[in-house]
Amino acid sequence: MQAGRPMALGKAAATQWETPWYKTPWPYVGALALVLGGLYLMGRENPAMMLAFVGVAALYSFAVHIIVVVTAFKEGAGTGFLALCIPFYALYFVFKVCENDTLKVLYSHALILNFALRFLDVE
Repeated sequence: MQAGRPMALGKAAATQWETPWYKTPWPYVGALALVLGGLYLMGRENPAMMLAFVGVAALYSFAVHIIVVVTAFKEGAGTGFLALCIPFYALYFVFKVCENDTLKVLYSHALILNFALRFLDVE
């Protein structure tokens, strides 16, 4: 039946863009921002909380770098070693070579967090 075929194709195209919220990176990045914001605000008065803030930020950046390196090694051994040893190649790999949008979001937030740690008053 020819008339039903375009409708089925249109329905498949419509369901392709309906991704559940928990499969996107945004709720997790938002939760991280809330945790880091709370730790930073509490850490302005309490040095232990500031240490927790820096620790969580460093752990997040380290985890994202491991994800980037693993993804690069899936592309090839040379790509993996370049992403592991040369930070600017990891940046190039994430934004030019890799097509994973979740990885781009996580890596860009890790970069913003690293720059923020450089300029925040963290004692």
